[in-house]
Amino acid sequence: MTDPVKAKRLARQEARLAMGRLSPSQEAENSQAVCRLILESVVWREAGQAMLYMPMSGEIDIKPLIRKGLETGKAVALPCFLAKENVYQACVIANLGDLVPGKFGIHEPPEGSQKMDTMQLDLAIVGGIAFDGFGGRLGRGGGFFDRLLADIPAKKCGVCFDEQVRPHVPVERHDVKMDMIATPSGWLIPQPA
Repeated sequence: MTDPVKAKRLARQEARLAMGRLSPSQEAENSQAVCRLILESVVWREAGQAMLYMPMSGEIDIKPLIRKGLETGKAVALPCFLAKENVYQACVIANLGDLVPGKFGIHEPPEGSQKMDTMQLDLAIVGGIAFDGFGGRLGRGGGFFDRLLADIPAKKCGVCFDEQVRPHVPVERHDVKMDMIATPSGWLIPQPA
C-alpha cells in the first residue's frame, strides 16, 4: 500500500480493534504497569521539566505520573490548544483541578496559562494509537501533536498498551519518532538510524 493516508487509516482501525478486546480492569492494570516503569526510569528521575498529556479513552492513563511530577517538584506542562493559531503549545500546570475541557474534549490548562519553553523540556511523554519498535508513532490524525513535538529537543517517550505495538507503523516525513516506548511488557528502545 503506497498511499500513506490509507495506510494510516487502516493501521488505526487495526489498533482500535485490538484495543477493543481489553477490559477496563486490564486497561487500568496495564496503565499502572506503564506508570511504574516510567517512575523507575532514569529519564524520569532526571527530568526537571516534563510535558505529559491528559489521557482519553483507550489511552494509557498517566494521571499518576502527572500527580507524582507535581508532588516531587517537577515543572509539569500539558498541551493547550490555541484556537487562533490552530496549534498546541505546552502550558505549565499547578494541579489537575485547574484543567478545563479543550477543543477535542480533552482536559487542558485554561486559556492564559503560562507557556513552558519547550527548549527547556527534559522529557515529553506521548500517547498515540499505535507504535512500532522503530520509534514510529501513529496519532489520531491531524498532525497537531507532531507539530508540537517537532520543536521539542527533549527525549520523547511514547506510552501504549501491548496491543498497540505493531510490526510497522506507517509514517511520513513530518511524523516525529519516539526515543523510547513504555509498554506494560517493558521498554521498546529503537536503534539509532
